[in-house]
Amino acid sequence: MTPFEAHWQDQKNESQRDGGGVRPYSPVQLLFLLRLARLLRQRQEYLNVVSPDDWRMRLLNKAIYSTYCDCLEQGIGDDAKALFERDKATNRS
Repeated sequence: MTPFEAHWQDQKNESQRDGGGVRPYSPVQLLFLLRLARLLRQRQEYLNVVSPDDWRMRLLNKAIYSTYCDCLEQGIGDDAKALFERDKATNRS
């Protein structure tokens, strides 16, 4: 076993002991999380291009809210909130 493989195996064993690791998502959950991330990214791009009162920004904000509601319905509200927090932190930088 190479040193890399040994390190990877140690990390895997540690995450299994702690109950951590990557959370498995269903395809529908993943769809909504990826959609929300994409919409938040688009909103960042449009902030410098159109005014907040523009119909395109309002439409984008409604799409973000709708997708967030879908995330809540799928039981991944905490993950969706984490995307919003990441988006907020990106705005500050």
